Amino acid sequence: MSSEGNAVATPAVDLDALRTRITALGETIKTLKSSSEPDKDAIASAVAELLDSKRAFAANNGGIGVDGNKWEEPMSKKDKKKAEKAAKAAAGKGENVVSEANGKLMICM
Repeated sequence: MSSEGNAVATPAVDLDALRTRITALGETIKTLKSSSEPDKDAIASAVAELLDSKRAFAANNGGIGVDGNKWEEPMSKKDKKKAEKAAKAAAGKGENVVSEANGKLMICM
């Protein structure tokens, strides 16, 4: 027996495989959405899987997403509207607004 058998190996994440999976999931979502009667549950499941894959890619790529930009967690429509409303109100008053939505700090000038 060698001493290597006692070591716990951590599997390396294959970024190319993750990139391929992300692309395939995106195509699957497009196909699901374009069907005559879209299955909302299947779409939601595929989108959740896509986001998990994108998070994993960024986590294993130094915070850089598949598109080469810094990964940022997507905001919900509700959070986007809150941020836009705060920015609009501040623009009317001529103020800078600091808003935190979905864990993101936004400064609107």
